[in-house]
Amino acid sequence: MKQTLLAIALGSILFASCGPSKKLKAANAQIEQLNGQVTTLNVKVAENEKEIAQLKQENIQYGKEAEECRMAKAAMAHRMENLDKALAENGTSMKEIQEKAAAAIGKFQEDGGDVTYRNGLIHINIQDKYFFKSGSSTIGVKGRESLNMLAEVMRQFPAITATIVGHTDTLPVKGVGDNWSLSTERGAAVVRVLHDLYNINPSRLTAAGKGKYSPKANNDTPEGREKNRRIEIILSPDMARLWELSEDK
Repeated sequence: MKQTLLAIALGSILFASCGPSKKLKAANAQIEQLNGQVTTLNVKVAENEKEIAQLKQENIQYGKEAEECRMAKAAMAHRMENLDKALAENGTSMKEIQEKAAAAIGKFQEDGGDVTYRNGLIHINIQDKYFFKSGSSTIGVKGRESLNMLAEVMRQFPAITATIVGHTDTLPVKGVGDNWSLSTERGAAVVRVLHDLYNINPSRLTAAGKGKYSPKANNDTPEGREKNRRIEIILSPDMARLWELSEDK
């Protein structure tokens, strides 16, 4: 009987000592898991705080840029207002120039010449027969005299520049490299007459050539080719000069 009671007492002691040990291990494991989660959350909090700080800095920068943009816009509006005044005071109304140019080439318009206003620029197209013989880049006497109309317009409006562009049809040209070189030489010939004969400042003149690559009509017909063989004069405001005028206001 005593032995039985002793066995029961020892078993109870062993059972009691095993139970709390398992719970402790489980609790410790849960604590470690929670600690891991806390560490992860702390990392995320730190990342979020860093991102928030960066966003605040960017917001400050955007605010500065917005203010700079507003000031630049106001300055540009003021500059454009001055530019409009400069245009008016210097008599450089593109509409007025267009009217003067149209009146000046009236005799050419009867034979297909035209004056158009596109994208703030005035385009004067004159068929090349008024200036050149076939395949030539030498301007005849009548052609040189006719260019006085353009020189007169440029003298009346000193704040405009002129780009002279030669154009050809698609037919091969004898005696020269190709249509492109011929068109460029013709543009340069007009520029030389304007400068040498009519004293137009060469800084206001540009010579160019587009050859056959900017046709007005179909090159398959004689009528179309005749329209494509032309001198194009593009008048535009001398923005550098007008910009300087606007700065003086």
